[in-house]
Amino acid sequence: MNEETLIGVLSKYGIKQPDIEFIRHNENRTYKVNDLVTGNSYLLRVHQPITVNIEGIQHTYNGLLSELQLLEEIANQTDLLVQKPVRNCYGEFITVIELDGKIINGSVLTWLEGKDLQKEDLLIEGFVTNLGAQLAELHRFFRNYNNRVHFNTRPNQGIERNSQMLSQIQRGVELGLILPSKFHIVEQTIRLINSRLESIGKSADSWGIIHADLNMGNIIVTSKGEISFIDFGLFGFGYYLLDVSTGSLMVPSENRRQFLKGYYGVNEVPEDVFAKMEGFMLTGILGYYAFHMENEAVHPWIRERMPLLCSKYCLPFLSGESIFYNF
Repeated sequence: MNEETLIGVLSKYGIKQPDIEFIRHNENRTYKVNDLVTGNSYLLRVHQPITVNIEGIQHTYNGLLSELQLLEEIANQTDLLVQKPVRNCYGEFITVIELDGKIINGSVLTWLEGKDLQKEDLLIEGFVTNLGAQLAELHRFFRNYNNRVHFNTRPNQGIERNSQMLSQIQRGVELGLILPSKFHIVEQTIRLINSRLESIGKSADSWGIIHADLNMGNIIVTSKGEISFIDFGLFGFGYYLLDVSTGSLMVPSENRRQFLKGYYGVNEVPEDVFAKMEGFMLTGILGYYAFHMENEAVHPWIRERMPLLCSKYCLPFLSGESIFYNF
């Protein structure tokens, strides 16, 4: 996307002299924008996925609008630190871009200065406990916000999504990235996970709005040590334990109980939680494979890592072994 188009979009936000720095193109094209007049900084997002399999309901106008409304509510109603959406000169969250005969949505968020979460941060017990407590606070907000989000505007991270994910991974067999025997193991793994999800059910305690994409690149740590969850692009309906499990995956195994203590707010974490989380941990990892199956740059990694995923995690999981600390 050329700079002239980007400048045209930013002018609708009253940014007349922008300094634009490209960040990356993944689920969206993202840019850091410095307003040379005011000195303020922003995140410009052009909602155009890099591959077709990444595209989803979250990229529609209504899907994007629901994300921006959510972010504004979090900023206004909680003490959580988030990137707040900026309205354009017409009072709208979304700026429609016409490019090469296509309609693309654009949005602007406030810039949050800090660093991506680092491995060394997660070696500090107090920090890990706080991370769990911050996730619990986010989930408390979500539970009160559930009825504000229409089901048809956001992704669903339940059994249906797992089945879709399996279809995306099967594409790896067609591309020669995954051996049929390894795919069969993945297929058995997802079937077992789905059967356990059916037993958990969708009660108010287990199911609702979740972030759905917690990883070290989606958590910012400020110079003051404040924690901020960012990139709510995949937020939708799912099991709260999916967020807890993908959060745990970031944490070294020796500190995972500390993370859970922060989340649950108790010294002793319910033992039945660990077995449930293992399936969610696996879907979190498998989701990454599915997400990048059409991304050729990641193909060598997928080809190399899939056998290890099957042998170290999927097969022990299928045999009934505990794998909570294996990751």
